[in-house]
Amino acid sequence: MAEVDSSGWIVRRAGTRDLRGLVRLSRVDPAAESVASVAARVAGLLADSRRCIVVAEAGEELVGVAEAQFYGVAIRRASGSARLHDLFVEPSWRRRGIAGALFAEVRAWARALPQCRHLEWQSSPGALAFYEQMGLVGNEADDSGEYPFFEIPV
Repeated sequence: MAEVDSSGWIVRRAGTRDLRGLVRLSRVDPAAESVASVAARVAGLLADSRRCIVVAEAGEELVGVAEAQFYGVAIRRASGSARLHDLFVEPSWRRRGIAGALFAEVRAWARALPQCRHLEWQSSPGALAFYEQMGLVGNEADDSGEYPFFEIPV
């Protein structure tokens, strides 16, 4: 972890010290949800051992975040999948390799889980080019509409 790019950003596992920055990156709409409510939710996610939250930090500022969750095993199989819930980089910090580094950290986390076999997510239309540049192709033939489903082995 802790990959430092020549432009001064670093990717690392998030901690409670990042709470304020994570709330800011959540782009909370105060009309829809209070900042305190978002902060409580994020604090709970940080404490959840089945979650992986990694951040990109430039100086003292968080400029990107990725969050995934391992769902565990099932009755009929001894393996499970992790789901990428969020991958976001501030617009002014895009096209510098940050999203790729965040994605790689989440995939490495999933790969290190002994029972995890796949990483899955749905892409926003604006992120499709990013995933395609990595050689990944989404499945648009499901019920996700304009948000293609991806599943890759870890």
